[in-house]
Amino acid sequence: MRKTIVCLLAFVLVLTSFSVAVSAAQPDRTYTYEEDTPVPSTNAYQVMTIIDEALMGTTRLKDARDIFVDNSDRVFIMDSGNCRVVVLDENYKCIKELKEFKYGEEILTLKEGAQGVFFRESNQRLYIADTENNRVIVCDLDGNVSKVYEKPVDELLDPSVAFKPKKIIVDNMGIMYVTSGNINTGALLIDSGGSFLGFYGTNKLKETAAMKAERMWRNIMKQAVTAETFQPVEFNNIFWSEDRFVYTVSPLVESVVSSVSKLNALGTNVFPQAIDLFTLQKTRKLNSMVLNDITVDNEGAITIIDGNSGHLFQYDEGCNLLAVFGGRGYQQGLFLQPVALESDSKNRLLVLDTGKNTVTVMEQTFYGEMIRSANYLYNQGLYYESIEPWMEVLRMNANYTQAYVGLGKAYVSLGEYEKAMEYFELGKNPDGYGEAKALLRDEIIRRNFALVAAVVVIAMFAILGWDSISKVSSKLYWRFKK
Repeated sequence: MRKTIVCLLAFVLVLTSFSVAVSAAQPDRTYTYEEDTPVPSTNAYQVMTIIDEALMGTTRLKDARDIFVDNSDRVFIMDSGNCRVVVLDENYKCIKELKEFKYGEEILTLKEGAQGVFFRESNQRLYIADTENNRVIVCDLDGNVSKVYEKPVDELLDPSVAFKPKKIIVDNMGIMYVTSGNINTGALLIDSGGSFLGFYGTNKLKETAAMKAERMWRNIMKQAVTAETFQPVEFNNIFWSEDRFVYTVSPLVESVVSSVSKLNALGTNVFPQAIDLFTLQKTRKLNSMVLNDITVDNEGAITIIDGNSGHLFQYDEGCNLLAVFGGRGYQQGLFLQPVALESDSKNRLLVLDTGKNTVTVMEQTFYGEMIRSANYLYNQGLYYESIEPWMEVLRMNANYTQAYVGLGKAYVSLGEYEKAMEYFELGKNPDGYGEAKALLRDEIIRRNFALVAAVVVIAMFAILGWDSISKVSSKLYWRFKK
């Protein structure tokens, strides 16, 4: 009997340890929000692999600050602590380590603290923000330098302010957008010749209660309200999308209109609605959020990483929240100090964690694929085809309100307004419900117009009588005949 009990206990311990191991590998922490309440959800992403020194086949990363993925799924890592750029192939094996850069007869090296890397496909050039050396280095993949950009000279740039390039992107025209650590008037636009073209995408401010009080106090004290009184904030990060829009994230402060922006060529935020993470932070009692990076994948899904909580917030093109996942911790799928984020050609997410000195590669689960498929089909105008993926999502997670809203939108587009109203009601979307109801009312009126017109005419005959209507009709007839 004692042996049986011992065996049972051993079996339970084995099962428990196996359960813990599985939990450690894939924490189930995905959720969405219903009003102000977090609602647990099926996992939208799962860990595919962890890129570390063993997988890369090179020395361990140290204080890595940035990551970039090109169209061939090569990965470029700014390994700041080791003063190098590591280039990985699509299987995450190291193919290049750039530590020295040949510039004519001179050999350039990076200084610890370099923060940005970008690779431009069209000219096969690597752009490196060598922050502490106050310059941007442009070179090929063999380290041959074609250009070094230092601080441009222009009357708009204060000569006493140091040039500290942090993040860099390059558009299809070869114009660089460079964020500098001590410049809050937007990204610096620099052409291929090194000329300064102006500032891009300054964060717009909204007047808060504190700002109104400050303005009132200055008026009372007869003090001028200067441009320096209320300062915009600088970008935390910047992303160039294949659709030729620039996406930015900024610190979460109440005075900024939106800390997440999609900027057109004029630097104007064109998001259909604001991704208001500041309100989310306040109303949902989240810890102070630090938006470290943003990426947009091939299907237009926007993912933002909060460096403080380790959470990834994913939105569709319409700024609707799809999922929140990740978190802080040592388990796979959790992060210690996530600083940068990228997506590849297969819509996998690569999260650079300088706390662990690794890159976590996350791929969509079937549940996540269905959400993305439904959104993609709807955005392509395939409204009927988007219904089945949404239904599949609901079969896996009946609490996912965005699926009900997605079905409501699909049925509105198909002209089935009563069904749309049902799904908008389930999705707790009063705006969608009201729109569908108004469209249904208009449809009923159009469908029954002849009957309504006949009823009106009969009512007129009944009220006014035949003689009165005949006299009015006769007068109108002769008037128009003349």
